[in-house]
Amino acid sequence: MVVRALSARFPGWTIWWGQATTHYWGMFRRPDGLLVHVEARSAQEFVQRAREMDTRASRGPA
Repeated sequence: MVVRALSARFPGWTIWWGQATTHYWGMFRRPDGLLVHVEARSAQEFVQRAREMDTRASRGPA
């Protein structure tokens, strides 16, 4: 249920819950083609990290 809500919030991402790790995981491809991943202990932490990645991706290469 939480993964579904996160996926709706971040439609360009592939998101899953790691039963063995008890962490949330997500991946997305940046506009430059680089595949980026996020690992988080909670849904709230995932949202924060995914927003940071989306912001960085929208700014372009550093």
